[in-house]
Amino acid sequence: MAQPLEYEQAGYNGPDGLQVGRATTDLIAFYGSTPLTQQTISSAVSTTSTLSTAGAWGFASQAEINQIVAAVSTTAYALIQLGLVA
Repeated sequence: MAQPLEYEQAGYNGPDGLQVGRATTDLIAFYGSTPLTQQTISSAVSTTSTLSTAGAWGFASQAEINQIVAAVSTTAYALIQLGLVA
């Protein structure tokens, strides 16, 4: 006989899914971390890259790779603050 599951579900299997936080000002956290509002990343970060063989890093410019590094760093920091990664 299978043992019953010992955890709670946050949703009730609604057809439209589950939403955590209704507004960007709502505080959320995971794994016992301090609840925070939604984190933001600079809108100056390009969503596309131009690959180039002329650049030292394979990008069109050092500024472009700096933007990508900043975006990844900011995202990692936000995930750590929310308690989603350690």
